[in-house]
Amino acid sequence: MTAAISAHGVTKTFRGRPVLKNIDWSVTAGHIHGLIGANGAGKTTLLRLALGVLRPNQGSLTVAGESVGQDSAQMRQRVHYVASSHQMAGGFRTGEWVRYASLLYDRWDSERINRLLKALELSPGAAIGQLSTGQQISLKLAIAIAARPDVMLLDEPTNGLDVVVKRQILQLIIDMAASEGTTIVMATHNIQDVERMADSVSVLYEGRMVLTQDVDAMKQYVNCLQVVLPGGWPDSLDKDSRIIQVKRRGQVALVTIQGDARAVESLFIGAGATMVEPIPMDLTDVFAAILKKEGYSRETLEWESI
Repeated sequence: MTAAISAHGVTKTFRGRPVLKNIDWSVTAGHIHGLIGANGAGKTTLLRLALGVLRPNQGSLTVAGESVGQDSAQMRQRVHYVASSHQMAGGFRTGEWVRYASLLYDRWDSERINRLLKALELSPGAAIGQLSTGQQISLKLAIAIAARPDVMLLDEPTNGLDVVVKRQILQLIIDMAASEGTTIVMATHNIQDVERMADSVSVLYEGRMVLTQDVDAMKQYVNCLQVVLPGGWPDSLDKDSRIIQVKRRGQVALVTIQGDARAVESLFIGAGATMVEPIPMDLTDVFAAILKKEGYSRETLEWESI
């Protein structure tokens, strides 16, 4: 399958500090791709490199068939970036901002933007500086959709959106990818949105690309088992590299493992387990386990310790 975005050996430093380290990354054309990671992992930097506003210190990036780094007017037509953190020009009115955007994009769809403004209840006469955070994000996304890009880079796109508008916007993005073959990359902390929308997902940790997989495969990458060990937890199990995390209460242990749960059931049975039962995990659980394996640690907050 054709890659809409391809990165090879990309490294980016700021003031001598590495933010991205030897990144190899590929996003299939026409897919919705989730980019997840803890704060400071490098998600925004990677999107800005893909847009071409930053240049890598090492490595190369290709987006929409063009090498990033060339000052290409065509690429600016085909790749659109939306970041919830970017401030809009508060002195403009909504209609003025839309008219300005319409002059920038060759594929501009006037009918689509009019329908979006109406559906999102964005008045053309409203001053942008008086719009709420959610309304400004809605306007940015509406303009991005009306520009009809080949690749849309979204950085925390649903911050500040209420539940109804968020559902509208996410469905529009899904429909856009399905009907027009637009490639969507969404960097977000909202893993539920990724799980609901994305075909594939990448995990960044401290500037390293830890994993890129289809969402369904990612859910099988880590599993959880409830294990009953009447004789207690044997030290021999601590040596198994597949075991990521163990939470024990008496004879019962919740064990997070890497890989297929069935492959390690015999390990616990051999250690004297009387019950080995799989526990369902969502993508948030899987993500937390992957970060734990990579070394991310925070003090676990237990009710009993408060």
